[in-house]
Amino acid sequence: MKSTFTPQGKGIHGAIKHLLEEQYAFVGGDRVQNMLIEDLIKIFQQYSRDPWNLEIGQTLWFAVHVDEKPGPGKTLDKMRVVPTILSITHEEDKQMRVNGFSHQEVRRYRVARMLREAYAQNGVLTQADVAELIGVSASTIGKDIKAYQTEQEVILPYRGTVHDIGPSMTHKKVIITKFLQGIPTPDIARSTQHTEEACDRYIKAFKKVKMLYGRMKPIEIARTLEMSERLVNEYITIIDGHRIVEKEVDHVS
Repeated sequence: MKSTFTPQGKGIHGAIKHLLEEQYAFVGGDRVQNMLIEDLIKIFQQYSRDPWNLEIGQTLWFAVHVDEKPGPGKTLDKMRVVPTILSITHEEDKQMRVNGFSHQEVRRYRVARMLREAYAQNGVLTQADVAELIGVSASTIGKDIKAYQTEQEVILPYRGTVHDIGPSMTHKKVIITKFLQGIPTPDIARSTQHTEEACDRYIKAFKKVKMLYGRMKPIEIARTLEMSERLVNEYITIIDGHRIVEKEVDHVS
């Protein structure tokens, strides 16, 4: 007699199969159900992390996937998320305190570490995420991020910068400034936590605005390039600032 046992007959595959047959028989045929089961298991495996593998001070947090771009009416509950392991506290925090760093300075480094850890795992945290994890207000996290970026001359990878959310143009300004300094795009991308494609996009937009600036009014440039007038004005601010620096250099030389 031929055995009816199959590897899929037991375990989670079998349990889901039984559920579909009992409660969701209308969901396709046997082949479709098996495909659905395999997809469900893949999702389960992707989102399951063994808590016993966490180090002391680490926690599991679901972050928005780095490729999940925002859109009209697209709320967080409709976005793809990814599980990330974050170091809420670390031995380096203790060492910083021993070496005389203030509580505020240590917190800034904690914030930067968590943002980078999430990004390395294909996730991007919001300022609200970090605020919840650390136990302070989102506005405090925003100030910490701004101060850290200014001090270290880097761009931290959080949703505001990675997904271009909000009015801030800090990351674009840094990218364009580095471009004007002659820094290669791969190096700009690496230091600003952006893809080379994203950096090239900002640089090309900047070049277009620069080419039309002086010939057209900002609102006309915005219409021609299909940009917001606010964005055009921000690029113009960079252009004017760079020209002032160039004049000062020429005057000194």
